[in-house]
Amino acid sequence: MIRPGAANAGRRATRARRRLAAWALATAVALAGCSQGPDSAQLRFLSLGTQVEVSVRDTGGGSPQAAAEAARAEIEAIDEAWQPTRGSELGRLNERLAEGQPMAVSDELIAVLERARAIEAKTGGRFSPAIGGLIELWGFSSADGPLSAPPPEAEIQAWVQKAPRVADLRWDEDNRVSTRNEAVRLDLGGIGKGFAGQQAAEALREHGARSALVSLGGDLVTVGKPAGRPWRMGVRDPRDDSVLAAVEARADESVFTSGDYERSFTHEDRRYHHILDPTTGYPAMGSRSVTVIHEDPVLADAAATALFIAGPEDWRALAERLGIRHVLLIDNDGEAWLTEAMAARVEMRHEPEAVHVE
Repeated sequence: MIRPGAANAGRRATRARRRLAAWALATAVALAGCSQGPDSAQLRFLSLGTQVEVSVRDTGGGSPQAAAEAARAEIEAIDEAWQPTRGSELGRLNERLAEGQPMAVSDELIAVLERARAIEAKTGGRFSPAIGGLIELWGFSSADGPLSAPPPEAEIQAWVQKAPRVADLRWDEDNRVSTRNEAVRLDLGGIGKGFAGQQAAEALREHGARSALVSLGGDLVTVGKPAGRPWRMGVRDPRDDSVLAAVEARADESVFTSGDYERSFTHEDRRYHHILDPTTGYPAMGSRSVTVIHEDPVLADAAATALFIAGPEDWRALAERLGIRHVLLIDNDGEAWLTEAMAARVEMRHEPEAVHVE
């Protein structure tokens, strides 16, 4: 949830173009054939460090523009508050935690932390928004981009031994958050978009929206369904700019993908990406991408990250613990792993190395 900083404009522009291409690819299938009418509106804007689109198809006679603007306001408020270093709320909280001081926060942030703590426990720490310090160590939160080589092993292991987790946080009835683990730094990049999508969808419904779509850099939250048929959404091939598969989402479902293609660097012929395993301190190397469908966008967002880290060996057991029925995982060999429920929702646009349905 970081907006690019002021330095390295050329580098930022390249990253922005890549994000825009990924967004356009992921949403092209979802929006195809959806014509704009008098009861529809569409907004496109940059927020949460990516391209966002709010597309309202039917408000039952209400103002589609007002509905779209309300959704935009929710997303931009979260972006402004929850950037890990510059956010008006999360940035200050991270500073206070580093000083060993408590800070009162909003009900919304407490709600996200409660969800994050529960998911962290279910995933055995594979998913944890308390890894802001590790993300900084690898340079993935820097406006200058990631490092050109991995951080020193000793620094990574020092962080792992401190084992910062959301479980280390405490908060009282006045929402005063504190911790005894000085290594805790919060980065909501693995759950914040899901919460933003949830809040945007609620705003749309409050304004009467009966059919709408929120795209957060290609992660999608639906409200209702278009013209009585399911939404169809493109899933990017992790190794090029083509569509790997079209995924069907039904009314009020969300589709979230975690992939190793967003932020990465190559060192000594090995590729390092931004999805870090809190249990090892290194990027999780078993997966290329994971796509999840679920009616809860917060869970879908977090689960996509956790299942990516779990990889082809452990994803199935973890999906069952999380209550996730629809999963598509592309492993590091280019093979596809699907649940039976997801197999019924996926149309492969080009064949992976192999397909495993479990």
